[in-house]
Amino acid sequence: AHLLPGELVTLDELGTRYGVSRTPVREALRRLEAEGLVLFREHRRVQVAPLTVNEIADTYALRILNEGFAVSESVRRGRAEIAGEAEAIYQHMLNDATAGDGDAFYRRHLDFHRAIYVGAGSQELARVTEDLRTRTDRHRHVHGSFLPGNLRATADAHAGILAAVQAADPQAAARLVVEHLYRTAVELITQAGADRSTLLDDARSAALDGLGGTHEGRLG
Repeated sequence: AHLLPGELVTLDELGTRYGVSRTPVREALRRLEAEGLVLFREHRRVQVAPLTVNEIADTYALRILNEGFAVSESVRRGRAEIAGEAEAIYQHMLNDATAGDGDAFYRRHLDFHRAIYVGAGSQELARVTEDLRTRTDRHRHVHGSFLPGNLRATADAHAGILAAVQAADPQAAARLVVEHLYRTAVELITQAGADRSTLLDDARSAALDGLGGTHEGRLG
């Protein structure tokens, strides 16, 4: 079972759940604490860090700036290599959506994004991209896109990105990725009870301006 943002659990419970002793559990949790993902509490308990509007905005702002560039470079350098892999993964996403398998769909969704960034030719860019995506992994459990009834719409939202990759259009692919991430973040911020984030809006504008394209006003 997944641990949800804000959930409290003891070290012993985690050890029992994953079949390991307390020592490796504690070591793993210390690494997660350093990344700001868990908080140590009294009585040998830990809390999954609650989701905050600032965290959502900060992380997605970085993803917008990073992933728009990553997909642009990837398509520019190696469209032929990545288009086939992305198409195959997208077909699996459609199959998982039809089956209503949210967990499998989410894994394919991550694979799709990895596939369209892999051609950028930078190990450090790949590492940063993966790290930021990992930090937003826990958002999926509070976001409606990965509920069984919404999987097909989520898959369809990636069809345009795939088409831009197949057409070897780095600017269009980057623009669609930026807008996809921006809309996801706006939905999460709205669910958290906030109106908007100026940082997020500015990151979107900076990313789109960097592509040399035009963009419409902010959402909301």
